[in-house]
Amino acid sequence: MIRLNLTILFLSMSFLVGKPASVVIADMPDLSNKSSPFRGKILHSGYEGYTWVTYPHVENSASLDVDPNGRIFVAEANRFKFGVQDLRSASYMVARDFQSRTLEDRQKLYEDFSNEIPMSWYTEVPDRLIRLEDKDGNGVADRRTIFSADFNETLDGISFSVLAERDAVYFTCIPALRRLTDINDDGIADSNEKIVSGFGVRISFTGHDLHGIIRGPDGRLYFSVGDRGYHVTDSTGQVHAAAGRGAIFRCDSNGSGFEVVAHGLRNPQEIAFDQFGNLFTFDNTGDIGDKARIVYVLENSDSGWDMSHQSAHQYVKDLDWGDFHIKKSVWVGEKMFETFSEEQPQWVYPPVGYLGHGPSGVAWVTGETLPKDLRESFLVTNYRGSVSRCEVIVARMKEKGAGFSLRDQKILLNNVGIADVAQGYDGNLYFADFGGGWSVNKNGSIQVIRPSDKKLQDQGKALAQLMADGFEHRSLVELVGFLEHSDQRVRQSSQFAMVHKGEDAIPKFKSILEDKKYSVYSKLHSIWGLGQLARKGHSELVSPIIDSLFDHKDDEIRANAAKVVGNAGLGQFVDSLINLLNDSSPRVVSMAAISLGRVGEKSDPTLVSALLSSVEQNKGGDFDPVLRHSFISALDRLATPEQIISLSKSESEEQRLSAVILLRRTANSALMTFLEDESRQVRMEAVRAIYDTIALDGLAGTKLALCDPSEYPFYIQYRIVAANFRMGTDASAKRLLAFCSNIKIDKEIRSFALHGLLRWGMKLDTDPVLGYYRPMPVISSSMSNLTQILGEDLRDFLLEESDPSLLSLATNLAQKAGLSIDAEILRNQIIDKNLDPQVRVANLRSMAELELVEDNELLIKLLADESEEVRASAFEFCLNRNLPDMDKLYMKAIEKDSHLVARKIIEKMVEQNPDAMISLWEKRELELRPELWLDLYLSLSQNDHAESKKVAATYAAGDPGRVHALSMYGGDRLRGDKVFKNQGACMQCHQIDKEGGLQGPPLSLVGDRLKSDKLLESLVNPSAEISPGYGLSSITTQAGITLVGRIAEKAEDNSSMLLISPDGKETELKQSEVLSVSPPVSAMPPLGLTLSPVDLRDLIAFLKSRNKDDLLVVKEKNKASSEHGKN
Repeated sequence: MIRLNLTILFLSMSFLVGKPASVVIADMPDLSNKSSPFRGKILHSGYEGYTWVTYPHVENSASLDVDPNGRIFVAEANRFKFGVQDLRSASYMVARDFQSRTLEDRQKLYEDFSNEIPMSWYTEVPDRLIRLEDKDGNGVADRRTIFSADFNETLDGISFSVLAERDAVYFTCIPALRRLTDINDDGIADSNEKIVSGFGVRISFTGHDLHGIIRGPDGRLYFSVGDRGYHVTDSTGQVHAAAGRGAIFRCDSNGSGFEVVAHGLRNPQEIAFDQFGNLFTFDNTGDIGDKARIVYVLENSDSGWDMSHQSAHQYVKDLDWGDFHIKKSVWVGEKMFETFSEEQPQWVYPPVGYLGHGPSGVAWVTGETLPKDLRESFLVTNYRGSVSRCEVIVARMKEKGAGFSLRDQKILLNNVGIADVAQGYDGNLYFADFGGGWSVNKNGSIQVIRPSDKKLQDQGKALAQLMADGFEHRSLVELVGFLEHSDQRVRQSSQFAMVHKGEDAIPKFKSILEDKKYSVYSKLHSIWGLGQLARKGHSELVSPIIDSLFDHKDDEIRANAAKVVGNAGLGQFVDSLINLLNDSSPRVVSMAAISLGRVGEKSDPTLVSALLSSVEQNKGGDFDPVLRHSFISALDRLATPEQIISLSKSESEEQRLSAVILLRRTANSALMTFLEDESRQVRMEAVRAIYDTIALDGLAGTKLALCDPSEYPFYIQYRIVAANFRMGTDASAKRLLAFCSNIKIDKEIRSFALHGLLRWGMKLDTDPVLGYYRPMPVISSSMSNLTQILGEDLRDFLLEESDPSLLSLATNLAQKAGLSIDAEILRNQIIDKNLDPQVRVANLRSMAELELVEDNELLIKLLADESEEVRASAFEFCLNRNLPDMDKLYMKAIEKDSHLVARKIIEKMVEQNPDAMISLWEKRELELRPELWLDLYLSLSQNDHAESKKVAATYAAGDPGRVHALSMYGGDRLRGDKVFKNQGACMQCHQIDKEGGLQGPPLSLVGDRLKSDKLLESLVNPSAEISPGYGLSSITTQAGITLVGRIAEKAEDNSSMLLISPDGKETELKQSEVLSVSPPVSAMPPLGLTLSPVDLRDLIAFLKSRNKDDLLVVKEKNKASSEHGKN
């Protein structure tokens, strides 16, 4: 027999409860005050780069910002997997996390599972905010202070964004937006105030935290959260809540005036305004077949994401739906993530386009300190784990109707693990280099690129001095001049300084707007400044100026004047806004509509009628989806339910469709009226609106259940079937079986209906279509009723249905429902080898349930059947019946029959004869195939027999790696393929046959490179051996310089080494020059901690099958099968 090598090194559970290494302050070496080579590759000829500061002076740098004095504030994400949980590695928490609605719920969740993760784990490691300075002006950091390390409370998340202003630093760290001040400017915060709290009610994925803190042109703070969700009570007592959904927010500097700006985002890490005041974010892909999206942030819009869209892909085994669930989420299946099309759900606000794979940091870069081709564009850091796959993208937008499209994109730099970017006032671009991978490491740094043009460098020095000097002490005349500056940051600082001077600034703003010599940028900042002053109580002086702008010749002036009316609450301009609904510019119309929603009077018939008229006109070739959602934004705030419901009689399809979208937001039962609409598009949207909301549990749901699925596409059919299951009545059970017989309905839906009937009477907590927590209401029917309800219809279905998989499910249903089928019919179907094995097994199970002694002979005969499924079931029922003199036959089958058969026998024999199975375990190396060791171990560990449990526990106690090693052999490659694509989340980083992510090495032929033991090691301890180019070491020299790269060569006597940086630069180092070398870091999480042993075994089998020989065999089999099908 094969003896397995159990000496492989494995990660222990200290991964979860340990603590990352960190240099003690007392042992911190001095900053070297020297630059070192740039770590990546710069693809722009106008820049040169270098490393500004490295570990240990900066750790796990996730985000950064530059204050007006040129000091760099860096958010250190030290709690990444050390204090902040990821739901993918805590499957036991999944169902409960879906129920969390408040921070208190998450706290209780942690407490209830403190036996799995001790409460101390959440508070051991703090995130930090550090301040770095270049005091001597030589271009590198020479002073470092820990600005604050007070971010390690139980519910604290990961620190992901910082806004460094002159008088305060704003910092996002779940559960709060914080304001820190440093009164004496010693580099250490004196205060740390939570100004808005209630973010992060879910665990969700690591990194789906608070992000993106910036100052908007209206003077307010804007920031974002991922789908960890929120439950915020604002300063007025109003609750804003959405668990499992990301959003964009804004508030004033003290946290008052809190608003949710946009809904339904996944993980919008950073946000940025362009030169015209348009807000953009770049939302991350779910790695489930969707794409990373560019989103033009439209007020009160809904982009459609919910955390539950991950359920069908990554939480399949962690929820209570069994086999009764969709195979692909509606997010992917209905293409909710795509740019606008008439085929996708119309209630979803569509993205501008797609960009990158892992957008994280975003900066709008501006001014003449930049090369011309970069001015007025977005820099987006595309973080993808492996540094060789990370890049910084330059992206520019162009107007498209009321919205935008992507004009162009190009790569600025790559091959360095950039997580965030900030434009320095000195003309440099500063980058937070996390170091690569998906866990804390010692490779982080701050990277800098500066213009190689001396003229641009000089302009940067001048700008840095201007910003350091400040603006509030300057005269209004000076400030007006600075509104013409080429740098948007100077213009905004001047605008804010003018606003600070109060009403004296109003005439200056007015003169700029009236004078043709001033640029459109000066005029826009004047409009925004007037809006700020209006909110500060000067609306009487501001209003006449705004009133004069509604007929301005420039579209941007009219659009922003309309926008300011809404933001400042200038309700006297409702009529002007109504007039602007007929403007020639779609952008002006959009802003006017949204502002009407803010200042208009609820239910005003004139106002609602004007908006509905605009809705009707938005059609045909001129249809604009951004305008649709602008009108919906307004009508959602203004129209009463009665006004919306009345649209069911409108002749305008767009009005009726908009009505459905609006009623969806309040789950109004009147949605059922639209199920009879003449437009299929309207009816489909009504089905979605009813099923997806609480309207399903009312009269609307009852009417929905009566719809004919065959009239609709795939995912609408799903909803109608699931609606009948949720009703749980006798009549709905009959409809489900009728759906199964309807050949006009997709086979997968018919199978779905049968799975629903197989779970009939169960009160599921998880919705089978949407995947979120949705407990079943009171059910009036039960499984025991099905015989009476479906009896004859089910018998007819069994006789008439020819599809093997459907017939098998129906046979199982008949058995489960207790429907009697004549024993002779069952026997004839069991021995009919032309039938699908699933059908034969289902009938065999039904026959066994009859417990007829005369069937023993048939059971024994079936032990030699050609179908392994039939043999496995026959062995199971023979064991259940304790047939005499069968032990030798059982043991022979364990030795020589298929894995499926042997595993079934082991499972049953551990129950019936545990002592014999313990003996087999002890002799396994001689008497049991290695492919079955895991099965015997699991059966012993899960058996109620005390000695069995003890034997299994003793084996596992010695080394966690011993259980992992049992997974090396005996897996199923087809099931492993599903693990790879779903709960293993492997496609997030790896490609197979050109599908999947690019963060890790391709695995198309990994079976040729690695044997089973190496595959296992790679999965449970990914940093043990890393493919070249996919793991980096950090080398600190005696001079205090840190270099990062791949160690390509070492001298035989270890006297020197060759380091190759990600951009290909070679550095030869003598060992005497090296102070320390960190081991290379893998971007891959250890899957031994997240996958079950069986899933791990199947995944190994799948990866092992990815070799040329096996793939050729599969290809030939598929070809033969295809040709057979043609014949």
